[in-house]
Amino acid sequence: FGSSRLAPPSRLRPRRKPSAAPPAMFAQRAAMRSAAGLLRMTPPCSGAGAGFAAARAFASKVTFVKKIYADGSTCQKCDFVWKQIEKDGLTDRIDRTVVADERDMSSEGIVLAKRHKVQRAPFFVVNEEGAKAEDEKVYDVYFKLKKEVFARETGENEKNEEIIRGMMRQVF
Repeated sequence: FGSSRLAPPSRLRPRRKPSAAPPAMFAQRAAMRSAAGLLRMTPPCSGAGAGFAAARAFASKVTFVKKIYADGSTCQKCDFVWKQIEKDGLTDRIDRTVVADERDMSSEGIVLAKRHKVQRAPFFVVNEEGAKAEDEKVYDVYFKLKKEVFARETGENEKNEEIIRGMMRQVF
């Protein structure tokens, strides 16, 4: 009891240098944190069909708005983002694709851009099932949508490439 002796050297473990965790480990941890966060936010349900009701609480409709320029050409960044969506396997999570056509100021994409005061393309409009139009959330950066709506992490290279493409071309 009163002894302040240390453990014999044979019981001491050698101190290891901190090592960098592999990137896959970070992705796993992030996925686990995202899943845990969703579970904490899920409202409690009970009775028959409770699982279905909980799943419906998070149902989102995602609209992808891409731009067509006055000369009829498509927006390069819009094309790049769509290819990234395909690469990420998330095309089935996009409910609608709408065009903001500079040749037609009444096109649905132009109307959405004006309503949400969006100045660049592409952008995404997300609304929860049964929510009012005023409660729609707009994402003009794909990796934020990917993280917040689809609960997927984005690599630094993808983020940097999207930022650079956005800086290279002024839109709207």
